[in-house]
Amino acid sequence: MSQDETLLELMKHRWTARKFKDKEVSEEDLEKILEAGRWAPSGGNKQPWELVIIKDKDIKNKVAEIYSDAMGMKNISKRYTTPSILIAVCIDKRIVDSYPENMPAEFIIYASIGAMVQNMSLMAAQLDLVISWGTQPKSAQRELQELLELPDHIDIPDILQVGYPAQERYSSDRREVEEFTHHDKIDEDKLREI
Repeated sequence: MSQDETLLELMKHRWTARKFKDKEVSEEDLEKILEAGRWAPSGGNKQPWELVIIKDKDIKNKVAEIYSDAMGMKNISKRYTTPSILIAVCIDKRIVDSYPENMPAEFIIYASIGAMVQNMSLMAAQLDLVISWGTQPKSAQRELQELLELPDHIDIPDILQVGYPAQERYSSDRREVEEFTHHDKIDEDKLREI
């Protein structure tokens, strides 16, 4: 199998679990995941991410409580208490000022964060682990900042759950390439009904 076929198979293997085994992720595997994140592309090579690795059970329980309350979903707690590791993905808002005024700084930052999380997710898949994204409502932001003792200029848009899946991989259909590609201009007949 060629390298491009191997990479595509890994991308197809990556998925998001919602249930995790109570099984430790090794430090070696965590380091590989973090190293993959380190090499993600970022706008202007600003690398706008700061990561807080959470293993402490009390902190994970509090994170679960904050999410449950903010989302009004009590059944979501185990998503944050069972995985071996949570990773709070943080952004230093001061970096916005380092981009030229005419650039969409916020878009660039979040696109960079997405690339970093994707790199980490692919490495996790390579290690037979799963990373689940946990974007929280804005109402949870302040409590999470206080819990993790983040200064006011640090936002926390995501908390990733990292661990071994405790569920079967579910089907994840994708649109065919020809359904979402357009040539030279948008073909409105191909746009989906939403």
